[in-house]
Amino acid sequence: MNKRYSNYRLHAKIDEMSKYINLKKFIEGEKNSIDQIRSYFRINHWAYRHYHSQDGFMHFRISKNGCFSDEDIYHQPDSISEFIKDGDTVMELGCGQGANLIYLAHCHPKSQFVGVDLQPRKKVDYPENVTIYEQDYSSLPQIPDQSVDVVYAIETLVYCSDKEKVFREVWRVMKPGAVMIVYDYASKERLETYDPHIQQVIALLSKGGAAAMIESLGEWNDHFTNCGFETVRFTDYAENLLPDLKKLERHANRAMTRPWLARLEFALLPDQYVSNIILGYLGYDACKSGIGAYPEWVLKKV
Repeated sequence: MNKRYSNYRLHAKIDEMSKYINLKKFIEGEKNSIDQIRSYFRINHWAYRHYHSQDGFMHFRISKNGCFSDEDIYHQPDSISEFIKDGDTVMELGCGQGANLIYLAHCHPKSQFVGVDLQPRKKVDYPENVTIYEQDYSSLPQIPDQSVDVVYAIETLVYCSDKEKVFREVWRVMKPGAVMIVYDYASKERLETYDPHIQQVIALLSKGGAAAMIESLGEWNDHFTNCGFETVRFTDYAENLLPDLKKLERHANRAMTRPWLARLEFALLPDQYVSNIILGYLGYDACKSGIGAYPEWVLKKV
């Protein structure tokens, strides 16, 4: 499937969905307040476990060979692991169900790990070298200046409408020369450069998932520069997400290609669960068309 065809499919999907779904209610208004983010993850907890990872990982798989494999879920934490040394203090922003944190803490028992999340997993035996804080990570008053060696954030900063506030606070707690590794979503170009159909797609993928509006690669890079970070490595893994996204699209198609079923589900299910179905329906084509990016940034405090 080429990029032009995927773009055509996105246009067709938006036109078809508009016949039986009020798309505006998933786009307009405030969608990513702290309470709404908490509610989104609470409502979709079962879906993440059932369709994504029974081990509590909440990020996408980066495929090594173009085929879906559960082992690919370890790409991000394994890449982060390369930057961790014995004795380091390591912080995860948005630790969620704690899967990455627990995995890395076991891999590096001589390092200390800190996880921060609005709604962290509670009923779990964390290793002794892990400390969890339940809070917004844009303010970290209990973390001293220049005390952290490695910070990482996997698919969480997209929820921040003021990313520079977060990056300045992270810069404060990082030691000179410390690194931050970020995996997240971006568009290739700024929102206003796309036609109205594609703008709707980006808005649905953003606000439907309780995130802020997805920003372009250029906007992300400006935030990093403005807050005192130097990019030492950049890789776009969008193509590597396609097997995982295709799997989720197949699940979403069961409802979205049957208008009667979609109307029924959307009438009975919470909006934030319905929006997750829409994400699965649009995500593959958004990535395949070249609109979406999934960058890895390795950044150094300067």
